[in-house]
Amino acid sequence: MTFDGVKKYQTGFFIGRFQPFHKGHLHLIKKSFRYIDTMIIGIGSVGVVDRDNFLTYQERKKMLEVVIKKEGWNDKVSKIVPLKDFHNDKLWLDNSLKAAGRVDVVIGNNEWTNRIFEAAGYPILRLGFYKRYLYEGKKVRRLMLEGGGWENRLPKYIVPLLYGYIANNEAINQ
Repeated sequence: MTFDGVKKYQTGFFIGRFQPFHKGHLHLIKKSFRYIDTMIIGIGSVGVVDRDNFLTYQERKKMLEVVIKKEGWNDKVSKIVPLKDFHNDKLWLDNSLKAAGRVDVVIGNNEWTNRIFEAAGYPILRLGFYKRYLYEGKKVRRLMLEGGGWENRLPKYIVPLLYGYIANNEAINQ
């Protein structure tokens, strides 16, 4: 189906680690809604805890729930699902699809993820990065670990959540 010359999909699957959720993620989700009716969000690397993955699944899910509520997307995001890491692309794909259910298109800029879904026959929406020089997750995490300057890279309404998560996080405060 097309709408104003744009192909429209019913259900998009947006996968990310959200370590943390930043304005680049926000931009990509907003842009995605031009192409999809509803979204399923997959939170990747569930169960991995280290300096690059210091937020738990529950913390990241809570962040996303706050974003969904503040942005008025309750009717657009159908569910948030945990995605475990597997060192086998087929197992990872099968687990991701089992968690998500029916999806029509995959949304994202991670070429590893895109390659796996494309090989399985799924279309990919590559909508591009938004100010990656500011909003790349690795840069945001580095600023968080160094103690400042990250707050303006996140939606302001989730910054208080992150302060609490950082204060109580052993992986960061070692």
